[in-house]
Amino acid sequence: MTALQDHTRSIIALSWSRMLGLPDEDLLGRPARHEITRADRSAVSFLQLFGHTVLSGPAEVLRRAHDIDDAALAEERCLLDLARQHGEGARSRGASTLLYAEEPPSLGPSALGAVSYDQGHVREVLAESPADDVQVSGIAEASWSAALVSEDSGAALGAAGREVWSGMLAQLGVLTAPSRRGTGVGLHLGAVAAEEAFVEGLIPQWQAGSQSAGALRIAAQLGFTSAGTQTVVVFDRPAVDPPVIDQP
Repeated sequence: MTALQDHTRSIIALSWSRMLGLPDEDLLGRPARHEITRADRSAVSFLQLFGHTVLSGPAEVLRRAHDIDDAALAEERCLLDLARQHGEGARSRGASTLLYAEEPPSLGPSALGAVSYDQGHVREVLAESPADDVQVSGIAEASWSAALVSEDSGAALGAAGREVWSGMLAQLGVLTAPSRRGTGVGLHLGAVAAEEAFVEGLIPQWQAGSQSAGALRIAAQLGFTSAGTQTVVVFDRPAVDPPVIDQP
């Protein structure tokens, strides 16, 4: 994987700045640490992108994290411990690697099946897959989705989805039916989703679990380049501020 071009880096940084509510130029200048207080207190996130770091979450979490270095905050366990000190029901959504592509993948037609835009095929894959995998893929809520269907049996082999972030990034998700994993279905669907994103003038973004060798391998095969990481912890129940007790 080669380094991303400056123009691509600028678009990615601008997109993330706008999603996070930062000034447009904040993630383009000299690397720095940024902190964002989340008013809804629903999650804690630590982002690393092009040398910049962004910690967002409840004010109390930010206060506790003030003297913790970036390397530690990037660790899933550290962020989870901080969140648990603040509110009940904190659970990690994991650490992921952020990858981007600048050119369409050079993969030909698949011998496994044909691409289908029939949402019934997409729903078939979702129904067959574990709930956690469905949630991570994001396909159930995706604005664009497609499936790969066996031309022999008519069965859906896997699905891909895409959400548009900030009008510039195409957040991709791929889900292979459990019985078809390891057969190249995910690779082909990832290529289809990335190509569709380029047609729409978007930069494809792939979030692969940092411990997911398969997802990282597919990203590399499709020509994606790593640009950063993100670790997220969410609260099952929104954290609330402790009551104020008047002192005599």
